[in-house]
Amino acid sequence: MFFSLKKKKGNSKAESDQNKNPNFLTKDGVKVLESITEEFGLDFINQEHIAIEKIKKFALKNSIYDYDTLVNMIKRDGEFKTKLINSLTIGETYFYREVGQLKVLVDLLKEKEIKNILCAPCSSGEEVYSILLFLQDYLQSIPPIKITGIDLNSDAIIAAKNAIYSQRSISLLPPSLIKKNFSYDDYMYMLNEDLKSYVSFYHINICDKNALSKLGKFEVIFCRNMLIYFSDEQKKEALDNLDALLEGGGFLFLGHADISFELPKYIKIHTKYGDYFQKK
Repeated sequence: MFFSLKKKKGNSKAESDQNKNPNFLTKDGVKVLESITEEFGLDFINQEHIAIEKIKKFALKNSIYDYDTLVNMIKRDGEFKTKLINSLTIGETYFYREVGQLKVLVDLLKEKEIKNILCAPCSSGEEVYSILLFLQDYLQSIPPIKITGIDLNSDAIIAAKNAIYSQRSISLLPPSLIKKNFSYDDYMYMLNEDLKSYVSFYHINICDKNALSKLGKFEVIFCRNMLIYFSDEQKKEALDNLDALLEGGGFLFLGHADISFELPKYIKIHTKYGDYFQKK
């Protein structure tokens, strides 16, 4: 929950004049960041200065010149708070990132009954659609699966649903897949509608147990390169929330640097393509 900053007394005209000039105290910026960490599970301990600068830039863009006014706006306006979180969670991604684990998934699909896959986070959709394109390429057809993508960034969810990408984003895809699955217009690549029928996207915080519980159960969960931004305590909380969604015997894929501790409920499996975890 967001705190209240102490506001100096003064007449409204003086305050109004003061607010025309930026007055951001670093200690108050740290408190805003701590509130965001507490509510959303985001940990900026190694990027504190960068994150605070992003908050200040966001405030100034919205004609806000001090943290007290910013906090009041956050408390009053849920949409405004969402926009602030979006500005802090913009990440760069692209198709076919870390394909080793996708090769593992192909092998699992040949042996196991897998119908539901979760991607948390899904960013702007590249990871979700990469799974479908990879299966199409290596299995010649997409099996009857459903992929759910969730992300804290509402702008990313909109982008994922629109599925319009730059040349840079698709640069690692085989040309045959691009030709088959994308249309090209005005320097952008638009994913064909038939692939979208396999996916659903939701704006959900991974720390929101109630919202997560409504997603149902999954045989496979991808949670790659998100936990590196969490403290160990927050990582364990997020993993507990995901564990509640994963079927017994299900498979969990993490980024290679996401955790540095053991997962007692899981067996770690090593392959030539990469490591993954199976729920006991």
